[in-house]
Amino acid sequence: MDARLRWRLAVPLIGLSLLMVVPAIAGAWVFWFEFGNTSRGLSVAVCVLLLAQLGLAASIGVRPVRDVPWLRIALIVLAFVLACGVAAVRRSL
Repeated sequence: MDARLRWRLAVPLIGLSLLMVVPAIAGAWVFWFEFGNTSRGLSVAVCVLLLAQLGLAASIGVRPVRDVPWLRIALIVLAFVLACGVAAVRRSL
C-alpha cells in the first residue's frame, strides 16, 4: 500500500476521531468540578480511549504496510464502541 492510499484512508479516520475527542476533552474540562469522583474517572477513561483511537488512526497514515491495516481499523472501531459504553455508564450515574 503506497503512502497516498494510506493517507486517503487515515485522514477521514483522523477527522472522525477529532470530532469525538475534542468535545470529550472540552466537556471533561468544563464540567470537571461538577462531576463526582466516579464521573471524573469515567470521563478520563473516555478521553484516553478516544485519544488511543486518534493515535491508531494517525498510525495508519504514518506506518507503512503491505495491505489494508484491518487490525488497526478494527481497534479503532473497538475503541469507539468502548468509549460509547463508558460514556453510557457515566450518563447513567
